[in-house]
Amino acid sequence: MTAIESLTVAAGASALAWGLLQRRGWAVWPALLLVIAAWVVAADLWLWGALALVTGFLGWRGLRHPHAGPATTERLREGMRHLLLLSWALVAGQYLIYVWQLGRGETPLLARPDVVDAFLPIAGGLGLRAWGQLGMTDPHHPAATVTVLVLTLSALLIGRSFCGWACPLGVLGEWLHRLRCRLLPGEWTLPRWLDGVLRAQKWLVLGFLLFIIVLAVPTAALPGYLASPYHQAADMKMGAFFFNLTLLSGLCLGWVVLLTATFRQGFCRYLCPYGAWLGLLGVLSPLRVRRDEVRCLRSLGHDCDRCSRACPSRIAVHQVIAVRNLECSDCRRCIEACPKRADALHLGTKRRRVSTPLQLALLCLFLFLLPLLAHGLLDLWVSQTPLEVRRHLLHILPYLSH
Repeated sequence: MTAIESLTVAAGASALAWGLLQRRGWAVWPALLLVIAAWVVAADLWLWGALALVTGFLGWRGLRHPHAGPATTERLREGMRHLLLLSWALVAGQYLIYVWQLGRGETPLLARPDVVDAFLPIAGGLGLRAWGQLGMTDPHHPAATVTVLVLTLSALLIGRSFCGWACPLGVLGEWLHRLRCRLLPGEWTLPRWLDGVLRAQKWLVLGFLLFIIVLAVPTAALPGYLASPYHQAADMKMGAFFFNLTLLSGLCLGWVVLLTATFRQGFCRYLCPYGAWLGLLGVLSPLRVRRDEVRCLRSLGHDCDRCSRACPSRIAVHQVIAVRNLECSDCRRCIEACPKRADALHLGTKRRRVSTPLQLALLCLFLFLLPLLAHGLLDLWVSQTPLEVRRHLLHILPYLSH
């Protein structure tokens, strides 16, 4: 892992440990010991150094602000999202410098950050298929395989928490939407039929991706595809689509910006195939936002719908007992909006509530600890594509096709 990736994983592991420590009961200590054991077994020198830096920074912050108030849900969520946004910005800069130097025939001063493969769902899905069906791993984009697996597992347990708590694209979308609201004030909503038509876009994209991953490449052809130049250069092909704009890619990018700026959570609601996939799997999650009818102020005759008005996905929370909507990102804004005297909403099962620190800890377990174990124990993270091969692929990039 590169320095930026190591610092991000160390910060995530710290958040995981903090979230566990907020729990009470005997189960906390075995869980914390397992996390420490996993770190000891899988971490390398870079990661130990990153953990020392993160721990030192947090300790310095604690000494400077000893009387800081308790961490609220909003502060935790925004802290997590901005941490990943900063990390992605640094990763993007590092990757661009790497490719620029590679194209000039120089030896890159900075290593290639493998986390860029997270934007390759097809490579990740095909790598996961090859791993499951043939027992072979993808040597060129293993981080893509790990990302698809980790996000899939997280959705099965904690729903779309990644969307509400971690996705850096969601933060960028909110910034773009706020900018539009300053220039052209007002929240704009579409008629139901048009909203449904636009939401179908992400399902069409998801269907296309699943078709390629599941059906387009036969199992017997997987080894050949994973060894092909096109697959090896998948990350550079993806980058070229956005940075070397053609008429088609320019129109696609313009449409993404238009929907994202015009409507609140426009990208998440109308375009993101990852969000569609996580929402689909999230239906199977045992955790969801639940409303206690006995506690709810509406049962006492009050016309309260604060939870629904707070929901960025426009879900009518006040009309359901358990939210099973595919658009719910488990962001907890509805829970925070519920009047404290009622305390009628919670995230969890019928019998158990999942606190904010525990939700954050579970998310960090999937996003940081599992990739660490894949890297340290299975050697599934760093691309094995030789530098000279990658340089050659960059030079013939316009001519590569499936």
